[in-house]
Amino acid sequence: VLTGTVKSVSRGPPQEPGWAALSVLGVFKAAAALGLPQPVKGSSLRLQLPCRLCPSLKKGSSYVLMGRLGADGAALLPPDAFVVPYRPQQQQVLGNLSKRPCRGSP
Repeated sequence: VLTGTVKSVSRGPPQEPGWAALSVLGVFKAAAALGLPQPVKGSSLRLQLPCRLCPSLKKGSSYVLMGRLGADGAALLPPDAFVVPYRPQQQQVLGNLSKRPCRGSP
């Protein structure tokens, strides 16, 4: 789970995935897995977009994003990823969620 502002979106040729470059506002899970430096705020992250049309990201807008890591360790934002506009009021809720331990099995 991370929050970030879209700096650029590149859709690329039809047969290849696109990319979105984000300026990270906060990372609430898996910061180490993404290879982000500490502190993470203000660092850049590239997300691979396998679908050319979704999720719909607008340059300059901020979002709460839940994607996954690809087999090569790259950040991946598939079409079924959770993407909603970010609002500063969500910061406290996301912070509380990040403190909860995972209850799922590995």
